[in-house]
Amino acid sequence: MSKLRPALHDEITLRGYSPRTRETYVYAIEKLAKYYDQAISTLTDQQLEQYFRYLTLEKKLSRSTILVQLNGIHFLYEHVLHKKFKVKVCWPKQKQVIPELLSRAEVKLIISHVPHEKYQTMLLILYGCGLRISELMHLKVSDIDGGRETLKIRQGKGGKDRFVVVPPSILALMRLYWCRYHPGVWLFPSRGEGKQPLNESSLRKQLKTAVRLSGINKRCSAHSFRHAFATHQLEAGMPLHQLQHQLGHSDIRTTSRYLHWLPELGHGGVDLLSGWGDDHG
Repeated sequence: MSKLRPALHDEITLRGYSPRTRETYVYAIEKLAKYYDQAISTLTDQQLEQYFRYLTLEKKLSRSTILVQLNGIHFLYEHVLHKKFKVKVCWPKQKQVIPELLSRAEVKLIISHVPHEKYQTMLLILYGCGLRISELMHLKVSDIDGGRETLKIRQGKGGKDRFVVVPPSILALMRLYWCRYHPGVWLFPSRGEGKQPLNESSLRKQLKTAVRLSGINKRCSAHSFRHAFATHQLEAGMPLHQLQHQLGHSDIRTTSRYLHWLPELGHGGVDLLSGWGDDHG
């Protein structure tokens, strides 16, 4: 793997893939190399198929996780090893799981248990604007447009830029944060010289502790705040196409899943048995 790494990094860079994609591809390939403990270029199609059976049957990984592994290994074969990739993967059935949605009161309670003001600010922006954690971490001070009340999201999922609306309360919060911490380039820089954005793991650790202290038993991650934003905005009447743009979804069907998670937002239908007792008593 050490010999392949420079070539892999070069091919990823040439295609302008994100740092997150780089990390996941390298991780997938390292796992494969560790499993067989032999040069990846010498693996047979049968060995590769057996590896993916192992991920499904023994590791019991989800369909989406296996797909990430497959993408990384396929990229290596196609663009670095220049070999045909003819592996047949038996996919586990995709589970349709509704996440445990947070109420407004639960969001407020969790954030109140975050001891550090900086991390409270980060979670409030995450929730108030519906951002992905990677988008939050890569915000620059120059991305804030107070006059237009927008944030520029650079290279979001799918490598696309977009603008999102920022509510006045979040703008005021960011101004207060800037006055207190005076960030340079990155809105949330790493410690030290601050030339890099803060690592996502720092916020995740703070959130995990806050959830435990709050006593809320729901499964909660940084992405739960994005789900909470979407559901609460729909409850408040935001049109679906506007929510689609705010979240950065390419396909409105991805956004419409929130309607399925919140059946009370749709028309409740007519009670066909209403009044039957009066007519046929």
